[in-house]
Amino acid sequence: MAPIVVLNVAEKPSVARALAQVFGNTPGSRQSQSHRSGPAQIFEIENVNFPSLYQQGSGQIVPNNVRNEPHTMIISSVRGHLASQDFGPAYGWSRCPPQALFDAPINTEYSQDMQPLESMLRDLSRRASALILWLDCDREGEAISDEVRTVCIKGNPRLQSQNRIYRAKFSTVLPGEIQRALRSLGRINEHFVQAVKARSEHDLRVGAAFTRFQTLRLQKKFDGFQDSGVISYGPCQFPTLGFVVERWARIETFVPEDFWTIEMSIRLNGDGSVNNSDQNGNSNNNQQSRPIKLTWKRGRLYDRAMTIALCDACQEAGEAVVTSLTGRPKNKWRPVPLATVELQKRASKYLRIGSEELMQKAEELYHQGFISYPRTETEKFRPEFNHHTLIQSFQAVAGEFGDYANRLLSDNNFQNPRAGQNDDNAHPPITPAKAVDPQTIADPTQRKIYTLVVKHYLACCSRDAVGRETELTLRIASEEFVAKGLMILERNWLDIYQPWEKWYTGQGELPRARIGSRIVPTSLSMNAGQTSPPQLISEVELIALMDRNGIGTDATIAQHITTIMDRKYAEKDGNQRFHPTKLGIALVEGYNSMGYQLNKPDLRREMESECNAVAAGRKTRDQILGPILSKMLECFKIVNAEVHKLDEAVARHFNNLGSDSSQYRVLQANFTRCGSCNGMTVLKQRTGGGSNRGGGGDSGGSKLLQCAPCSKSFLMPRYNREVRPGVNPNNQHEPLICPICQFQVVECVKDDGGTYFVCPQCFSDPPEEHGGDSTDFPCTKCTHPTCSLAKGTRGGDVEIFSCPFCASSGTSAGKVCLKRGQHGYRLSCSNGGPNSCQFTVWLPKEAREIVIDDSTGSCNRCSNPNRVVRQLKFIWKPGSVPPHYDRELCACVLCDEQLKNDMNIRIPAVNEVNYRRTGNSAGGRGNQSSNSWGSSSNNNSRGGRGNQGSTSWSSSNNSAGRPGRGRGRGGRGGRGGRGSTSWGGSSANGRGGGGGGGSIQCFSCGGPHYANACPNRQQQ
Repeated sequence: MAPIVVLNVAEKPSVARALAQVFGNTPGSRQSQSHRSGPAQIFEIENVNFPSLYQQGSGQIVPNNVRNEPHTMIISSVRGHLASQDFGPAYGWSRCPPQALFDAPINTEYSQDMQPLESMLRDLSRRASALILWLDCDREGEAISDEVRTVCIKGNPRLQSQNRIYRAKFSTVLPGEIQRALRSLGRINEHFVQAVKARSEHDLRVGAAFTRFQTLRLQKKFDGFQDSGVISYGPCQFPTLGFVVERWARIETFVPEDFWTIEMSIRLNGDGSVNNSDQNGNSNNNQQSRPIKLTWKRGRLYDRAMTIALCDACQEAGEAVVTSLTGRPKNKWRPVPLATVELQKRASKYLRIGSEELMQKAEELYHQGFISYPRTETEKFRPEFNHHTLIQSFQAVAGEFGDYANRLLSDNNFQNPRAGQNDDNAHPPITPAKAVDPQTIADPTQRKIYTLVVKHYLACCSRDAVGRETELTLRIASEEFVAKGLMILERNWLDIYQPWEKWYTGQGELPRARIGSRIVPTSLSMNAGQTSPPQLISEVELIALMDRNGIGTDATIAQHITTIMDRKYAEKDGNQRFHPTKLGIALVEGYNSMGYQLNKPDLRREMESECNAVAAGRKTRDQILGPILSKMLECFKIVNAEVHKLDEAVARHFNNLGSDSSQYRVLQANFTRCGSCNGMTVLKQRTGGGSNRGGGGDSGGSKLLQCAPCSKSFLMPRYNREVRPGVNPNNQHEPLICPICQFQVVECVKDDGGTYFVCPQCFSDPPEEHGGDSTDFPCTKCTHPTCSLAKGTRGGDVEIFSCPFCASSGTSAGKVCLKRGQHGYRLSCSNGGPNSCQFTVWLPKEAREIVIDDSTGSCNRCSNPNRVVRQLKFIWKPGSVPPHYDRELCACVLCDEQLKNDMNIRIPAVNEVNYRRTGNSAGGRGNQSSNSWGSSSNNNSRGGRGNQGSTSWSSSNNSAGRPGRGRGRGGRGGRGGRGSTSWGGSSANGRGGGGGGGSIQCFSCGGPHYANACPNRQQQ
């Protein structure tokens, strides 16, 4: 039987090389080939013997009596996460309000640099009979394993159907560890995968919504944000920033207080006898004496008069009496085994290495085989861990490590390490994987980290340091004073942990003074002091707070700290202490003023707790996401309603938009009329480039309108060729005025020549009652009932149903929403565009208004648990519909056949595009005929360009024959009668046609034919 072909996938190329080396050194194996195929190196080694895969999968070690079998091992790697999650194009920055992201569909995509890896894995999996996943053994590793599994199953579905996917558990890339993993293959931990997916989805939705909200808001209100890109929010990074700002606020609000204390010193001989000295401190005996300082048991008082009175009483008493002398053994415990968080804290404290750099260098040491896996929460060793073998390997290392290892293994100095509280049941604590002289490690940072790991491990295997502590108590008048001292008897682990760990001995061992002895103090004084503020938070303190409050994991804490620095929310000085920037301070102050303290760790702690429950199998992903996202959505709504508080907080630290005249140049004075003071605004342009978001930019920077009397500025939309005052097309001297805020509107000319209008005030502060949200708000979004420029619809951002075109083509899911344009209301896909999805349903012009509001529910016939179809409310024009219609109608356009027949509503099939019956196409002529719902019509009009005429609905007409149709000789489907619509090759307007309103178009190539008859497809 031919050997089983096994595809082995590692998380990083260095691990793949280590696996190939171990497999290649297996007795009897031979390397077939090693080559780089595009994105990653591929190794192939034949005749690798280990227990058959088909007897594994439980994660338990296979007994030694099980026969080994030969396998052909193909080894390659990914580079971390293979797939990424994001919202589809329908949910871009300007295409939906941020609130929609809380329930928007999420697409799994492969970025351009990952697509070659995906293709490579699919190809390799076709050759394989089994798959072994050698990803890091933590939750993120399980999630990446799931991504690799998904790709490989696409290439070879038999891997799943035959249950031939295995998970290797290992902590180092040393040969013994790899061989052990080959004998104990398990399966992917599905609970871990779901926990990671839950956290990722929560962070994506919440982070994207708040990021868009605050970025769009601040860019419109304040200088300095237009060119800075996004102002990000993260559910972990914001509590991290909160710790930094909270410490800074304590310093800023600190008010020093005066306090007073009493200090006393005495002299004792070595045997504990009293040394009576004169006022100059000269001893009257020959014994050598030593000074001893004592501290006041009260510590300090904040009452000066009381302190003076007590000090005077002590001075009047003259002599102090020894009331107590105690001595007791005291140990300084050796450290517990090293976990990731403790490594980060110690590296910052001892080595001045930041957490992000530490983790990068520690990963490199792990891949080179110097240390075990550096991302672990475990602080205890398994009973089977062989400490003696590891320590013996250091005996051959010259210098400090070799000397201490020899000492540790002699005279019974070795002691099993203490057990800490945490255990992730995946990895052992961080330990050295092999013994080397640190000087042989070329990278200086890696060398320091390796030295710290080795010293910590050897200290864990040592005995506690032993000392003796003495405490001397004296009473004088009514006050007691205390002195403490320590003598170290056995240093033990402190010897290897030099120079970082010390044991403060104070005044050393104190002389044995006799109880009841009277001593005259050599000094007794009252000293004044003042309380001091705390220091800025250090990286050690920040890591400890994040770990204690569940902000991030051991693997991500360093990333969150780096993020707040990359986003310019905080800065770190040379002493590893953090100072918040004015932007970080402003954001925290703004959100705190709303009552929702998003910088506090409570919400994140709850999320992490729920994810732990999913990882443990106590809850499912769906059970935790719904309630937590609902809570965050409610928080988001409150933040939107009270956004002025954020503006006030940011205004304390940043200039209002346009206030710095040096950054702008005047393009045109007396530009448009201000709706607040009725004065004239000035058009200005920022000197410099535009915003990084969205690509492109205005030449020379963004434009704004400024009203000097009101001291207000209004940002104009980006990426326009020109902006000009909006005027009445019938009277060029009459300005177009917004009926909401009385500002003169502005006409924006796009690069392609198209135009649209915006109101400066509404664009800056979109009116929620007229469809405003956090996104850009041109007049086409406004739902004002009387404004001729308002083209928005109530409920226009609500999904009516999912787009069938997108679903059939396999593209990212679009949502069909209600839109209004110059040709009336329509349903169209959110992925729509000239070269995108063209699903369109034109709605009847007999409707004065079509809306989605609280009265429109879902359709019971079309909806199911996996699909919701919303109804529409039609508000008809008077006299425009048959008598059996009420003035308002709530109906579903998918299943209400009477509505579709009466109003000529057609739902396009996947292979056709539904165009509006309009008269904008060139060439056609014909009159709009009057439609009669009743007996018949004798309208048989001919000639002239048709205009929208009246439509009467009556029980009878003075006419004979069939219902009238407008007739004309349309060159390219000119607009004729409104009687019927053609969905074939003939025109709706009688003779002529082919193009324009009512024509057909291929969904694939745009030609005048159906897609299933497309000659381009037939050629393919």
